[in-house]
Amino acid sequence: MEKIPNRGPALIVYYHGAIPIDYYYFLAHVIIQKGRTCHSVADHFLFKIPGFKLLLEVFSVIHGPQEECVRALRNGHLLGISPGGVREAMFSDETYRLFWGKRKGFAQVAIDCQVPIIPMFTQNLREGFRSLGTLSK
Repeated sequence: MEKIPNRGPALIVYYHGAIPIDYYYFLAHVIIQKGRTCHSVADHFLFKIPGFKLLLEVFSVIHGPQEECVRALRNGHLLGISPGGVREAMFSDETYRLFWGKRKGFAQVAIDCQVPIIPMFTQNLREGFRSLGTLSK
């Protein structure tokens, strides 16, 4: 929390556990401690769930093309992104393997906007909820 600026943009990059409850608590903590919201990037499939799109918009969730991420940061917002996303949530295991693949757009967004990158990791997050298992190589 001490790295989160009181104002201005920053990119928070976090590990996506099976249920990212740590990130939800982080979002609440930012509101309480810093008095600001953090925009979040979510998988596009969430926006297709009937009735869910409005809820996502209320909580400043975007579906994450680079242009939209750049716009959020240039407007001075905090932006949280988990490059591993749903694949990481479902297939990582107790070794906390990252599933970023070729997802490096978040780094280009940070370069384009010249914002700080704040990594976030919660120890033992995977042990709280078990998932399906690992992907074979």
